[in-house]
Amino acid sequence: MVLVIGLLACASADTHPGALGWSLGGEAHVFVAGDRYARDFYRDLTGSGALNDSLARRELVAVEVRKTRQATVLSAGGAAPARLTLARFHARGTCGYPGLVTELVLAFPPDGTRRGNAPPAHVTVVALLEESNLTARRTAPQSTLSRAGTRDLVNRVAQRAESVSRGARAQLLRPLAVDPDQAADAGEAIPFGSRYAVGFRARYATAQQDTVLITGVAATDLELRELQWIVKPQRLPLQGGMIREGRAATRYSLRGSVAGPKGGTFLLVNEIADISARDSRATAVDPDTRRVVAAQPLALRCP
Repeated sequence: MVLVIGLLACASADTHPGALGWSLGGEAHVFVAGDRYARDFYRDLTGSGALNDSLARRELVAVEVRKTRQATVLSAGGAAPARLTLARFHARGTCGYPGLVTELVLAFPPDGTRRGNAPPAHVTVVALLEESNLTARRTAPQSTLSRAGTRDLVNRVAQRAESVSRGARAQLLRPLAVDPDQAADAGEAIPFGSRYAVGFRARYATAQQDTVLITGVAATDLELRELQWIVKPQRLPLQGGMIREGRAATRYSLRGSVAGPKGGTFLLVNEIADISARDSRATAVDPDTRRVVAAQPLALRCP
């Protein structure tokens, strides 16, 4: 996977414009998984095409970035300007990913609070280097729900999903709990603006005694009058509680949100692949266009 983040002139058109990561004090660390990106960016920084040779001698190669490269870092608190200061190239297999991983270190200026909202430490961020002049407002919701209200909304959206998904009519096995880490019979809702994003993983039984999992992500008002599918409901047959082998199947879980352009929001969505765990990924999604603006392997962990 190669993510386009505005640093390379040879970026391909079918890649993402952002990179996911986390904040640490006055810095943000974001990660790009993919051999091509690592090789091209290393050459761009050093003029050398010998990244593989360097990584054969040591598992981590760090390159200071001397040329000014501006960025915008998005968090739940808004947008903050940043400057790329360091690139770390991790050898294959050292980050829980079979290929090369590029780690980009972005420093917030000391006066960053005058121009934006630098995030606190240890929160998820999305970095956009193509849009360094981006402004974004804090994603504080206009309304919040109690846990009981959240559970009610999640269950009503799951019931709507059953009625629009293709297949025999089915009955919900049990009411959904509010738990983003639970693989089935659960969901979550997060407010953004005047709407709510709802993710769910619901098991149903059909009249033929088949069990199916329906999963998806919606954006909606409380009354479901303006419900829109960010990820259309998928109906996945289960066998022994597991998705049947041989099916390309994904469960969806909402993990939060960050500020988006022009006062919008990007949703943080985990895509969990049951059949091939290495295909699971963390994403940032524009709920209005359903475009994935950043993605990385879910298991990515760099030392």
